[in-house]
Amino acid sequence: MDKDYLFVLNPISGEGDDREEVKEMVCNSLYGTNVEIWETTGKDDVRKVKEMLQKQDWDGVLVGGGDGTVKMVVEAILGMDLPLGIIPLGSANGLATGFGIHGISDACHAIKTGKVKGVDLWRINEEICIHLSDFGFNAGLVKKSTGQAGRGMMSYFKSSVAQFTELRPYQFEIHIKGETFVVEARMLVIANGNKYGTGALINPSGKIDDGKFEVIALNPEGIDEIVSLSVDLFKGTLESNETVKIWKAEKAEVKNLDGADFQIDGEVMPQTESISIKAEMNKVNFFYLE
Repeated sequence: MDKDYLFVLNPISGEGDDREEVKEMVCNSLYGTNVEIWETTGKDDVRKVKEMLQKQDWDGVLVGGGDGTVKMVVEAILGMDLPLGIIPLGSANGLATGFGIHGISDACHAIKTGKVKGVDLWRINEEICIHLSDFGFNAGLVKKSTGQAGRGMMSYFKSSVAQFTELRPYQFEIHIKGETFVVEARMLVIANGNKYGTGALINPSGKIDDGKFEVIALNPEGIDEIVSLSVDLFKGTLESNETVKIWKAEKAEVKNLDGADFQIDGEVMPQTESISIKAEMNKVNFFYLE
């Protein structure tokens, strides 16, 4: 029996590839499957996706875009027993990378294979977090790249040069398991997933389905420590780096004492003074490759 998938496509994600080619590639790769394509507009997309899902019985949802588009669709399908397949088209696709998906062909292969993994979801204040959120350096980079003319990795590269010149520490107050820690960090990460879209392994021991998340404080000082930290990020040896502190938790609160920028799954948040992190009752199943 043919399967029916709703394909939610962000037409402006990433490098601006020809979206007609993307549509053709997905439909051809999933030959024998019924794929209905719906494009986001950036206006009330969550409600509109929910309406599309109520039109008929779907076998799953495909998402063409980056982590921010995936987050939006997850909001729309909460409580529905629908597997989700990521078609990575964004500037940074850390969540897809964590599922072994590095391009459209990988994504289609995962969907055809049919293996799914249940992923923990977290509420950070009122926002869903699936993958990675952070204060400081990376959030500032995301903010700058969003304001750049154009999209994609070139925008990220230009923004990273500017962001490195402003690399500075911020103070945070962290409340975990009845204890309070005041730390200084260039970047403070709330990690459910373990890898950024660049391949940097920010959370080597983290698992997306263990009912826990990690709070990771990174505070390198000077070029030598920055280089050492960068090497550990790509070798997967971050836990041994002396400039890094890691806490594992089921819930936590963080006070942003110095007003660092903050982002959730690639979406820059308004100025955030404090956050509360707790489990969301729902999980979402994602197609993946082993």
